[in-house]
Amino acid sequence: MYRPQKKPPNKILWGIMLGILGIHLLALIAFGSWTVYQAVVPKDPTFEEPPPVEKIERVQLEYKVRMQQQQQKSQRPKQKLQVKQVSDITMPDMDIAVPNINGSGGIGRFGEGGFGDLGDGGGLSLGEVSVDLFDIKAKGEKFLFVVDVRTDLLQDKKGGIPTYDVIKKDVIGLVNDLPSGVLFNMILFDRSRMEIWRPNLVPATSTNKEAFAEWIAPVNSSLKEKGIRTRNFRPKAEAQPLGKRILSDGWNTRNSQFMAMIAALEQQADAIYILSDSLPSLESIKERLIKDEKEIEDEREAYLDRIKDTTDFKSIEEYKTARKATSNEVSRRMKEFKERENKARQKKGIPPRVYTGGENNQLRSRMEKEVAKDFKNYVPNVRGYDSNEYTPIPERELRDWIEMQQRLIYDQNNDERPQLNAIIFKGEDETVSESEEDNIDDFVDIFDGDYRVLIGLGKIDSGDVRN
Repeated sequence: MYRPQKKPPNKILWGIMLGILGIHLLALIAFGSWTVYQAVVPKDPTFEEPPPVEKIERVQLEYKVRMQQQQQKSQRPKQKLQVKQVSDITMPDMDIAVPNINGSGGIGRFGEGGFGDLGDGGGLSLGEVSVDLFDIKAKGEKFLFVVDVRTDLLQDKKGGIPTYDVIKKDVIGLVNDLPSGVLFNMILFDRSRMEIWRPNLVPATSTNKEAFAEWIAPVNSSLKEKGIRTRNFRPKAEAQPLGKRILSDGWNTRNSQFMAMIAALEQQADAIYILSDSLPSLESIKERLIKDEKEIEDEREAYLDRIKDTTDFKSIEEYKTARKATSNEVSRRMKEFKERENKARQKKGIPPRVYTGGENNQLRSRMEKEVAKDFKNYVPNVRGYDSNEYTPIPERELRDWIEMQQRLIYDQNNDERPQLNAIIFKGEDETVSESEEDNIDDFVDIFDGDYRVLIGLGKIDSGDVRN
């Protein structure tokens, strides 16, 4: 019988299978051991560096100008305050009623509780009041008065020196009626020079009111007390680049009026009253620049040619040395003329005459002609030359600067921006042109303010005074 022969087992295959089974068994044991270890043994603490703090850059302020649309100038009433004459004397009438302070609530003199001056020992009355100065009303707790004291405002056609008697009387009367919790101050300016009463606004206490009246009394009271007495105030804006450019022509009346306005902002008042005979157009603000060397040399050569055509001198230095004696003689005769004139005015009961820059030039020209007739060593005056030129500062740049000052001084301190009002002095025979009125209107509109034109105290008639 046939029997199939059994095949021997494949040892290689069995070896591979046993090897694979052994590997799986070892892996299972290792994985189980690791799982048990992870569950039983705690992890070592680790420390990670925290994420960096995100830095937020400070946003730079953009000083954008809030341009107001031009209004029709005829829509705003322009009230002129006329001072009436009460006698036949040639002295100007100084009878102007002291301005009133009206309360907004109709209770008591100042409204809202009837505030009064409690003096230095009774505490301070607090609250916003409404001030009425020359028929311009403004509300607030902090008031600043900025007064132009240059000699141009003391000329005869504006009423002479007595003009300031009225101004001082009205301002003192206003201050005396303020409650003690209200703050006030005053800045005087004579072109680019400024004098401030107190470094900062002060309460209207009895002591401060008396001190203020004593301080302001001598201002423009005589020929020896003209203008400011001491230059004790320089606004911070003077150190800024644009401030320096404006002050480069600081003797320009328009530039100085503009800087007085900027200086007033630094007092952080609620309402500002600026008193002058005009206000500048922003288009009229100029800076002084030095001409280039070639242009200066050309003008110097032209000056020397004029000297040679007019005199026998061959150099500028020689001419100036010889001309000095003549100039001194002209100045001496001008001084004597003014002294004789004021003595004659005094006999007629007329205050002394204050000469403006233009009037001084006219008198000098007159005395020059007299000296030419009888002065032995007379040397004629030859027109010189100017090494400077004057260029307008762009209006946009000025408006941007005003906006920046208000942001820095008011907005960043969460204060409401000020109202700036103007009192414009004009002589009895002077008129305000339409263009000048537009300039004033545009200026106060920057600060949502108002203005009035004050017709002067009566022209001083000194035509029959003989010298």
